[in-house]
Amino acid sequence: MVKTTHPKSVEKPQQHGNESCREDAMFDLAFPSIPSLSPSLFAVVGEASLRGLVRRHHERLRNSSIGHLFPSDQDRFTAVVEQIANFIVKTAAGLSTFGQSHGHLWLRAQHLPITIDETARNVWLAEMLCALDDVGFPDEARLEYWNWVEALSILVINRRTMITQPRRYPLAEASIALSPFMHARRGR
Repeated sequence: MVKTTHPKSVEKPQQHGNESCREDAMFDLAFPSIPSLSPSLFAVVGEASLRGLVRRHHERLRNSSIGHLFPSDQDRFTAVVEQIANFIVKTAAGLSTFGQSHGHLWLRAQHLPITIDETARNVWLAEMLCALDDVGFPDEARLEYWNWVEALSILVINRRTMITQPRRYPLAEASIALSPFMHARRGR
């Protein structure tokens, strides 16, 4: 687990006098280890199917309760989705050096212009489950891909609304656990 802050002592002035006390800071968010995608996943799924999954997932997201996080302009939306598809394909094909050169803090920083909290993550994951079904994602690759995106999704949370760490969703439990977030549409 990687944490976004490190325990340190912080000075807190007391209400009376010039004395200060030391108090341990709390960790903001514990990041899970992100599993690597195996070459066999890319061999089974292929580039076209991965790109199709990313497009379908983002079409669903655009119409969801977190659709406001995406560009309303179609050309900009398409460009963002293609950039994400490129990242997914490169990572699945073993061509990305994401973990070595960028890491979790870079991914989180890329999402700072928009607010992604725990609820937005849950909607994102729920729509991913639906998109996997929509495109007929191969069963033999589903668990590996889900384990990767589920862990990766924690990295983009950039606004905390809960004290507890984000809930983990094993694939076997995800459809039931995420059902309250499925098909959450704008304006509801």
